[in-house]
Amino acid sequence: MDDRIDALLADIEAADSAAQAHARRGEFGDEVAGQAAERTLLERLRGAVGSTVQVTIPDRDVTGVVRFLGRDIVVVAGAEVSAIAIRAVRGLRLPSRVHRFEAGGLERLGMGSALRRWSAAHEEVTIDVADRFGGIRGRCDLVGADYVEIAGRVIPFAVISAIHAHTDPFE
Repeated sequence: MDDRIDALLADIEAADSAAQAHARRGEFGDEVAGQAAERTLLERLRGAVGSTVQVTIPDRDVTGVVRFLGRDIVVVAGAEVSAIAIRAVRGLRLPSRVHRFEAGGLERLGMGSALRRWSAAHEEVTIDVADRFGGIRGRCDLVGADYVEIAGRVIPFAVISAIHAHTDPFE
C-alpha cells in the first residue's frame, strides 16, 4: 500500500512540475515574442553575416554566404557574387535566429560603392531591374551618385533589384 501512495505522490509531484514548467515556457515565449517585436530585418541580416542563406528576389533565388551588409544592400557569394537591394528581398531562409545590433564599420557603403569597385576593376556585371525580365549585362561605363550607365542605358539605383558578378566588390 505504501508503494501505491508513494507512486501517487510522485505522480502528483511530476504533474505539478510539468504544469510549472509549461507556465514558465509560456512566460518565456511571451517575453521572446515581445523582444522579437523590437528586432529589425537589418539586425537579422547582420546576425547572418558568414552564414549560408537563400534570398528570394523578384526574378530568382540567390543562395550563398552573406559576405557583407551595407547601406541598403546585402552581398551574397554563391555561384556568383550578388549585391542585392534589401528593398527587393521578397523572402529569406536563414540558418538561425541570431540578431546583431552593432553596425559594421563599412555598413555605410551601398549599391554605388559596389558598382564603382566593379567598374574600376572592369568587371562584367549583370543588373536585375525591377519589373523587367532578364538582366542587363555589360561593364559599367559611368557610375553616378544615384545611377549607373551600362550597355548604353542609364539605370537609376532605385530600380535595381540586384547586381551579379564573378568577384566580391568588398574584398
